Amino acid sequence: MDFFFNPKGIAVVGATPNPAKGGNAILKNLITGFRGGICPVNPKYGEIEGIRCVPSLRKVPDSVDLAILFVPAPQVLTALDECAGKGIRGAIIESGGFAETGPEGRELQNRMVVRAHELGIRIWGPNCMGLVDAVRRHVFSFMDPNALLRGLVPGDVSLVVQSGLLSAGFLVDLMTHGVMGISKACSIGNKADVDENDLLEYLAGDPDTKVIGMYLESFRDGRRFLELCRTCPKPVVVLKGGRSSRGAKAAMSHTASLAGNHAIIAGALAQAGVTEARDFKQWMDLCRSMAVAPPAASGKGRIAVLTFSGGAGILAADFFEDVGLEVADLSAETTSALQEIFPSWMPVANPVDVWPAMEKNMGTGVDVYSTALRSILADPGVDGVLLLAFVGNFRITMDLEDLAAQSRKAGKPVFLWLLGTRDNVSEFQQQARTLGVLAFQELYRAVECIEAVLRRRPATTAIARKVPTPVTAGVTPEIEALMRGARGTLDEELSKRILRSRGIPAVEEARVADEEACLREAERIGYPVVLKGLQPGLVHKSDAGLVHLNVTDSRGAREAYGMIRKGLTDEGEVLVQRQIRGNGELIAGLIRDPQFGPCVLFGLGGTLTEVLRDTAFAVAPLSEEEALQLIGRIRGQALLNGHRGAPPVDREQLAKVLIALGELGMSVPRIREIDINPFLVTENGLCAVDATIILD
Repeated sequence: MDFFFNPKGIAVVGATPNPAKGGNAILKNLITGFRGGICPVNPKYGEIEGIRCVPSLRKVPDSVDLAILFVPAPQVLTALDECAGKGIRGAIIESGGFAETGPEGRELQNRMVVRAHELGIRIWGPNCMGLVDAVRRHVFSFMDPNALLRGLVPGDVSLVVQSGLLSAGFLVDLMTHGVMGISKACSIGNKADVDENDLLEYLAGDPDTKVIGMYLESFRDGRRFLELCRTCPKPVVVLKGGRSSRGAKAAMSHTASLAGNHAIIAGALAQAGVTEARDFKQWMDLCRSMAVAPPAASGKGRIAVLTFSGGAGILAADFFEDVGLEVADLSAETTSALQEIFPSWMPVANPVDVWPAMEKNMGTGVDVYSTALRSILADPGVDGVLLLAFVGNFRITMDLEDLAAQSRKAGKPVFLWLLGTRDNVSEFQQQARTLGVLAFQELYRAVECIEAVLRRRPATTAIARKVPTPVTAGVTPEIEALMRGARGTLDEELSKRILRSRGIPAVEEARVADEEACLREAERIGYPVVLKGLQPGLVHKSDAGLVHLNVTDSRGAREAYGMIRKGLTDEGEVLVQRQIRGNGELIAGLIRDPQFGPCVLFGLGGTLTEVLRDTAFAVAPLSEEEALQLIGRIRGQALLNGHRGAPPVDREQLAKVLIALGELGMSVPRIREIDINPFLVTENGLCAVDATIILD
């Protein structure tokens, strides 16, 4: 991959003297910053931009090891053949006309990839903006050269963008507003060959990169991506496009990408320790915060608020509670030190309102902000500081250099929330950026970034990448035989027999073929019972009138059996089930995702599952730690902890169930979905009352 980032020489295929064409922009950008050899390729010209032009790749110097192609799609295959003839190992294809255009373009792209693999050439793109390296001043892109005249600001954040013009827009925005410097910006477009995994792996070892930000519309190999994120020594921040149904449809036409189920993606990213952003601005702010914050910054989330306004301190405390952080209790040593600069009538508490201290020390030469910050950062019970600054007010001044030095020395992040006029705030932010100080105009964004910095998720157990083998360990030969012959939706009774074979608790029940067997099994199980109709392919039995609850005697059983039988075909049977009372309804299951493979589902269940939408996913297989984390990700923790006298859910038992579901999905590739709903919480533990397994 290094030949993409550090080539010795570059050939520009499709170079042109026409300033309105992309081939000209690529050449001008190379002339501006690239220090290696540059060779324009176009049979129509002898010289372009003062550089000798050759008619084909066959004539380029031997030092060329990278080609940038900006030619019509049908000409790319010929260009690749010529690359191979000169030993060129990499090609950045910035032109479009491939999979994003439809079936014909996709077929051409597939042929291009096969040909490149045969020739030993790596392809970057197509349909992309190429590569920008601000540290080395490399712009391998058809971005408008005039937009780059102000110069790229080198920084520690590298970006990977599955888009073309969007990546250019990101860079122009960064340059215009001076939000942060960047190391590299990689636009991968259709990612026909080089993809997000290749770049994540490369950037993880790049000494110029501290944080990796990624805008992705799809995942080529979801499991490899998660594995790389887990082992990456740097924070990874992802902005995922295609979260909505319309966005997913647009992603398909944009880069021919399957956007995927975002609930699964969100769960997978959280599981791998990735921070997910909601929008472009937040993505940028999270990236720069993680790049600037001290490396040791990772604590319990105890925040000190330093402000000149009591009201601002109250608002900040509310925001911190919203994201799960706490306002720190200052130690006796800290409050004693602060009291020395405060008037005697003003007790010190967090949030720390320094206005009375400023009035007391006005004209004395005491820097109240600096003195207070030093005491607060020395407190072992403080993990980070939010400081309110009023920019443009000569009575409330701040020494940014001192603030940055104190933050680095303490190894704790200090975030500024800025108030003041727009121009003053903008100028102050620029100064703060150059000194490595994190400054924000919005309180909520500052709080979000503090939370992300202090709650960097540690790597957990690695996801197994081995291909699942069709081994049904723990499944009886009878069920194994039934699964081999079955297709589609299995009925409830067979589904639960398979679940029981994996140690997942399920309600006592019996399948019956006639009325006498129904009465006999109801007596054996004990009234009250539930009668259900079993019909091949039917999932929602209640909607079809095939569920009768609270059957209390043989007369009721006979009546219920007759009514159910009328609603069944000859293939249908009846299920007699013990009726049990639960203290809560959960849902657990599994879905085989095209990008991440088997994924485990957990959440609040019952008939309101789709209304409440309080569920979470994790990629299988799960460790006990990951299963417990999955349980902790739903909003309804109060219900799990025991609500209104109900016993709490046995989280250890629940974790074992989720682990078993993941193992079942990994070991039986034919299982497409498992749905346990409701999964009742009872005094005796968990119990699957209804379940469905769907096979390919």
